Amino acid sequence: MARVSERKNHNLKMEGITMFKVKMKSIIGLVLATALISVMGMTACSSSGGDNGGTPASASAVSIGTMTKGSVIVNGVTFVEDNATRITGDDTAKVSADLQSGMTVRVRGRINSDDVSGTAERVEIENEVRGAIEAKAGDTITVHSQTVLVDGGTVFANGSPSNNLAGLAVGDNVEVHGQRDVAGVIRATRVEDLGAGAVDDEVRGIVGGLSGNLALGGSFTIGALSISTNATTSVTPAGSAIVNGTLVEVHLNASGVATRIHLEDGDDEFDPAEGEEFEVEGFVSGFTSLSSTFKVNNQTVQASSSTRFDGGLKGDLANDVKVEAEGHLSSGILVANKIAFKETVRIESNATTTGSANLLGKTVLVTSKTEFSSNLTGTTGIAQNDGLRIRGFVNNDGSITATRVEKQSNPVDADKNILQGPVTSKNSTSKTLVILGITVNASGVMSRISDDSPDDNDVAFANIDAFFAAITEGRTIVKAKGTFSGSTISATEIEIE
Repeated sequence: MARVSERKNHNLKMEGITMFKVKMKSIIGLVLATALISVMGMTACSSSGGDNGGTPASASAVSIGTMTKGSVIVNGVTFVEDNATRITGDDTAKVSADLQSGMTVRVRGRINSDDVSGTAERVEIENEVRGAIEAKAGDTITVHSQTVLVDGGTVFANGSPSNNLAGLAVGDNVEVHGQRDVAGVIRATRVEDLGAGAVDDEVRGIVGGLSGNLALGGSFTIGALSISTNATTSVTPAGSAIVNGTLVEVHLNASGVATRIHLEDGDDEFDPAEGEEFEVEGFVSGFTSLSSTFKVNNQTVQASSSTRFDGGLKGDLANDVKVEAEGHLSSGILVANKIAFKETVRIESNATTTGSANLLGKTVLVTSKTEFSSNLTGTTGIAQNDGLRIRGFVNNDGSITATRVEKQSNPVDADKNILQGPVTSKNSTSKTLVILGITVNASGVMSRISDDSPDDNDVAFANIDAFFAAITEGRTIVKAKGTFSGSTISATEIEIE
C-alpha cells in the first residue's frame, strides 16, 4: 500500500456553513514560477500588437509526452504548427497527417503566457517498440521481449475494430507508443497494426548489461531483450559513447543485430537549455521523499515545498504514479514548479454489484497492473454495497480504468459519496456541472469564509458564481461530495483540486 495512504478527510464545513475552496498553492506556485522566470532572465517575445492584443508573450520550451490530435496537444498545451514546423520520425521527414492521438512526441517550440497555447518549431515522433507480436496474454502483448500493457486509455489504429487486443494476433507487426513503469513494462498509449510484410524493427529503452566493444561485436540489453552489434553497426550522433544507463533507440535487422544505435541523451536539439521551460510526462521512479530527487520518464526531477500539485495531493506522489512535471532546467535537473497527476479520477462510493468495482453507475475496469488494498485479492472479493475507494483515469469511451481499488471497512454513507474528475461541461445558471458523465448539482452548496486544513493552504470563493467562473471546461479538476441518485450528485461540498 505504498501508493495509497490514509489521508485526512478534507472537511469543507465550518460551523455548519458549507465551504468552497481553491488551492492557495496554485496562486503561490504561479507567483514563484513567474519570479523564477524573471530571475533566470527567460527571454519572452511579444507580438507586434503590444498591449493592445495579439499573440501572448511566449517563452522557449521543450515538452515531452503523449499527444492528442488537434494541432499537437501535449501536457495540456496546444502547439500550433505552421509552415516552418519540422516534423520527423526515425530521422525521416514527416507531415502533419502523420501525427496522431496516443503518439509519444517531443516538441520544441514556444509556450505562451496563458500556459495552454504555443507554437511548435520541431516535433519528433518517439515510438517505444516496433516489430512482430511474440506473445499475447490477457491485457498484455510481447514485442522484442518487451512487455506491453494495454488499457482503456490505449488508442488502437489499423486492424483492431474492437478497439482492444482482440483485433491483433501473434505474428502481427505493431508499433507501440507509451511510457515505461518502474518494472520496465510499456504502458501503451497507442498500438498500431502495421500489417504484413517487413518493418523497420526498433526498440527504445535504457542500456544495461553492456559487454565487449560495440564497434567490434559487443552486446547489451534493453529490458529482457539481448542485442548484439558488429562492425557494421552505426552510432549516432557520431562518436557518442554508449554506456549502461543511457537512453537509446535501436534499429534491428531480422537476426536481432543492431544496425543503428541512436543516443537519445545526446540529441541536442531537444535538450533543454539551462533555465529553459521544460515539461515531461511519465511514471515516477526512484522516489523516496519530496526532499530527494526522483525521475519522470528518465528525467531527474526535484520538487520542493513550493511545488504546486494538480489533480491530487503531494502525499499521492509515489513510484509508478503517472504525472506531468513542469519547471525549468537547472544543472540537468528539472526543478518542478508544478506536478500534475494524470490519474485524476477519485471516487468513494458503494459497489453496485458483487464481483466488480463498478460504482455510481460507472463501469470501472481493472488491469493486471491495478493495485488492490490488502483486504482484496481482486474484484472477486467485492460484494454489493461494499464501500470502495477508487483511483484511476478516464478511458477513451468514458469508462474508468482503476489504478488502485481499496475496500473500506464500512459502506459509504448515503450523503458522503465523493466524485473527483475533469469537468466536461458546466451551467453557471443552474449551478450544475458534469464529471465523468455524472451531473453534479451544486445549487444547494453555500459559500464559506476560510479553511483550517493546513495541508491545503486554501482560500474561499466569495460565492457560487465565483466558483463556477473559475472552472474551465475540459481542464479543471473538481471534487464533489454529496448524495447520489439516478445519475446526479446533489453536492453539499465542492472544491477545485
